[in-house]
Amino acid sequence: MGAPRDEYQLRLEGRAGLLEPARERYYRLVLVLAESRWQERLRRELPLLREVAAHQDALDAMLTPALRRAQAEAWPTSNPTVRCLYEVHSLHEQLVRDVARKLGRSPQEPLAHLMSALEDWLVTIPREIPPHLRESTALELLPDSLPALREAAAFGSFLEPLFAHPMLLTGRIPFTQAQREQLHLGWQRGEAALASVWRRLSGVDAKGLMVAELRKRAARAPSHPPRNGPERLLHAEYWHQEAWARMRQLVQARLAPLEPEPHEFAPILWWLFEREYVPRVRLLPSDVLEDSRAGLIEVAYELWDAQRQDIPEEERWTPARWARLEEQSWRADEGRTGADGERVRDVLRTLIQRHGIGTESLRGWRDSSRLVPLVQQARSLIR
Repeated sequence: MGAPRDEYQLRLEGRAGLLEPARERYYRLVLVLAESRWQERLRRELPLLREVAAHQDALDAMLTPALRRAQAEAWPTSNPTVRCLYEVHSLHEQLVRDVARKLGRSPQEPLAHLMSALEDWLVTIPREIPPHLRESTALELLPDSLPALREAAAFGSFLEPLFAHPMLLTGRIPFTQAQREQLHLGWQRGEAALASVWRRLSGVDAKGLMVAELRKRAARAPSHPPRNGPERLLHAEYWHQEAWARMRQLVQARLAPLEPEPHEFAPILWWLFEREYVPRVRLLPSDVLEDSRAGLIEVAYELWDAQRQDIPEEERWTPARWARLEEQSWRADEGRTGADGERVRDVLRTLIQRHGIGTESLRGWRDSSRLVPLVQQARSLIR
């Protein structure tokens, strides 16, 4: 027969076995934190931090009630189990104070939270990463539990089926209403998640060589489904860049010969997602888009849309389109349109000349540096 357990082990209802391993783990950590080069030492002790965090919930659930009972019933500290209980409590309190002080956080936080924060802080200390450690460092920095990585991975998984096949740039925007809404609503959040993950890597990579290598790999199409954190990042980044390149092409095709500025693409794209299916939707001015510029962009789009090859003839030059063209031309003429304005006016001049050949309408016609007279002249010629 085995030796009988003492009565205080029995009073702890089978949870006394948590105490001795916890005491050993806590004691090791307290000693490491007291060293002068504790950061370097702790980086080698990451499995110990994870072990403490993994067992902390179960220990917390038993430690406070057990201490209350021990104090209320005056359990003797000469008993090994009771002495271990108080030692674990004392080491726990010291560890909370030490970790909170090192991290500049509140000692009121649960130890499990402090352990997770300490691990993340140690993992993300800026350092030079030699080539042979880049892969393992990226794996360490990008665990699947990282919230920003999970969000970025979900973003990439959403984009891949939408952009995995060739896209006809001049046809109708090839997404359902639900897909367009999800793209619009999720794009900024997905980009923010990707940026957060890249910042995490850049903050550690003192020379930037690991990040440069990963970005180079992200430019290549993934050859298999992602299996770990770095691969999930590369998958999401590739499809983010691929999707953005395709959507920029959609915008450029619809506004040519007008040339959008880089900061204009996003508001124009989200407007086009609606405008292509609901003609009355206007492109509104914003911090990045003046009202006259928005009007010019709408004129460029209307001229492209009327001449596209995939719409019936009766939908080309309708009274409603001419009304929109004239309204937006007045809007555009209120500001300086620059080179883009001249390019759009050239589209109208070409239309006027094409439809005016062989008619009396061009006799005496005078060119204009404003859009409104050109739109009115084109309307008088195109039936």
